[in-house]
Amino acid sequence: MLMHKFDSLKEAENTIGGLSSPSKMPSYGWSISARRCDVGSKLAKKEGTVCYNCYALKGRYMFPMTQNALERRFNAWSGDREKFVDAMIFIMHNKKHIVDTGVFRWFDSGDLQGIKMLEDINNIAWASPHVKFWLPTKEYTLIKDHSLDIAPNLIIRVSNPNKNKSFKDSFDYVSAVFDKDRLPKDSHKCPSSKQGNKCGSCRACWSDKINEVVYLAH
Repeated sequence: MLMHKFDSLKEAENTIGGLSSPSKMPSYGWSISARRCDVGSKLAKKEGTVCYNCYALKGRYMFPMTQNALERRFNAWSGDREKFVDAMIFIMHNKKHIVDTGVFRWFDSGDLQGIKMLEDINNIAWASPHVKFWLPTKEYTLIKDHSLDIAPNLIIRVSNPNKNKSFKDSFDYVSAVFDKDRLPKDSHKCPSSKQGNKCGSCRACWSDKINEVVYLAH
């Protein structure tokens, strides 16, 4: 039962700072500035890591309007976590496109801000069993050490920081970036490069049946 009541989707979306709409994705997402990444911001300074040329630290992501939106979302979460969670749950049950597609992505930019944010995201997932949530992250220690009972519809997919390296034996769900001539044969290859940089009908990143998703280096 929600503690906070919302009269409209607009009110709920304003409460969370707005949704993101990644062009590649089949549904909506929620993101914050990549400048707020803990592990990722350190990796962004290390040549050779997948974060070194981070897409969320250049191009349209750096436009003032975009950065303002990303900061607005962070402030919405950090300002009133309980209300944020209730608003997200309301959206998951009432935003038609999310209900119809049944999927949602966390962090097309940015990453987890600690155990409290992971706890909030997990509570949203438990309250929204009709939606599959994909949470990509490089917060390795947090994911390894937490003691939360993770909702079965929340797929926390840990991203390897190094190209052509795999975390398959370290976490339940992982992702990695590989050169074309080094793609592993036993992992799911992201098909977006062959279909206009879109997910299309693929839902591998949200699937609890797929251990590793690999993306083509570019």
